[in-house]
Amino acid sequence: MFSELSIVSTAISSFNNAALFSPYFFVIGLLSVPLFYFVYLYANDISRHLKRTRSTESMIGFWSVLILAIWLLVFGGNYAAIRDGISLLPIMIAICLFVSIAYITQQAKSLNYLTVFDNKKSRIFTCIILLLAGVFSAKPDLYGILLQLSAIFCGMIVGSRFNKKISDISVSTFIFGFITTLILMQPEFFRFGQLGNLTLVHLAGILSVGFLATTTLVLKYTNARSKIYESAYIKLKWLFRILGALALVLFVLTESVPVFLGLLAVVAINEMLTIYHSKQKKLEMFKQSWACMLFCFGLVIICPVISCLGLIYLSENSEKIKIKDFISLL
Repeated sequence: MFSELSIVSTAISSFNNAALFSPYFFVIGLLSVPLFYFVYLYANDISRHLKRTRSTESMIGFWSVLILAIWLLVFGGNYAAIRDGISLLPIMIAICLFVSIAYITQQAKSLNYLTVFDNKKSRIFTCIILLLAGVFSAKPDLYGILLQLSAIFCGMIVGSRFNKKISDISVSTFIFGFITTLILMQPEFFRFGQLGNLTLVHLAGILSVGFLATTTLVLKYTNARSKIYESAYIKLKWLFRILGALALVLFVLTESVPVFLGLLAVVAINEMLTIYHSKQKKLEMFKQSWACMLFCFGLVIICPVISCLGLIYLSENSEKIKIKDFISLL
């Protein structure tokens, strides 16, 4: 009645559906706890090996974005899962690859990593590796292969000629936040879950990265002024708290990307009001927020190495994380 091939295909399909629906990233995170513990214990020794002539932010930012670019290339994006032929997802991924490769090339040049490519054989070998990575990353789709390879080589050209100093924390935060939005845009492409069937654990992971990325940028670029009247401050705070609560409920119900971005915008405005109203801000908080974002992002994309980089950077901060300080921003 049933052929062996159809039975095997049905079993594989059922397994994939169960794997997509379950919070697989959360399980991997729990299993990685011993790794995180040992990395945190020996974080200072690892940090000394990472440092060269640049700051810790530069080294952590460089390696985390490099690992992300490798992950985008070799994790095997499921182009067959794209819902329609006019999806913007491949273009968005190409943009992210372009920015990531440009940043990596610019940082590698400033860190003198590119001296190893002075040899002609090294350059040829690198080009072959990039070609193979691009071909196998988007392999059932020629369009995806050409798009990713174009993004890589254009990013290398722009990064090699870009000499202006940029903020490592800002660029990496933007890239990670952008990828998180893409994961929510079509979870099954990234094997994160199925849109419309995300569990509360999935949504909590996405919200954690989004909240920490927003908090990092707000803390870095908003200055304390203490110029808002107390009565106006209280009314505005409660207004945006109510809007944030409504947006949160709507996001859980709809899993909508515009609602997610609107929720982050409300959170950003609320935090900006808090900082602008205060007399001073804690300089360590945005570094702690960045480290926590790296940790959560590594869990979401099932890449514990990025989480370990966040732990390494977090261990260098003398002040301990105080949850009440982050809650007070809201």
